[in-house]
Amino acid sequence: MPDWVIWLLVALAFGAVELATVSFFSSLFGLGALVAAVASLFVSSWPLQAVIFIVASILFVFLLRPVLLRSYDKEAVKTNVQRIVGLTGSVVVAIDNTQGIGQIKVEGEVWTARSLTGEPIPIDTRVEIVRIEGVRAVVRIKED
Repeated sequence: MPDWVIWLLVALAFGAVELATVSFFSSLFGLGALVAAVASLFVSSWPLQAVIFIVASILFVFLLRPVLLRSYDKEAVKTNVQRIVGLTGSVVVAIDNTQGIGQIKVEGEVWTARSLTGEPIPIDTRVEIVRIEGVRAVVRIKED
């Protein structure tokens, strides 16, 4: 079997692993195997082909992987928790950090809440969600 066919099979194997993991790691070794397949057409030495494969794969991992990961993360969809940060809600159960009570309603959902500053917040006060800690929304009074 010609060397280029072997390298092509290696590239396909790395591609199959990438489909299972989606880590932009295995596919870069697959690209290295494709470079080695092309090199095998000009270089008959198996050890030299292996060195070309290793060098090409390492270069792809260090140069191409960070770019791929950055572009992949841009498409991240905000989850429910991340989506409500910055929104305005209304206090439905008075917030008192010392007693550990308080709830807000935002976009039709009721969330357990606590005050950012520690001051009590009465019912029907408009609040802004600053962040989420565990299952609680941390809020501050909304300045209109």
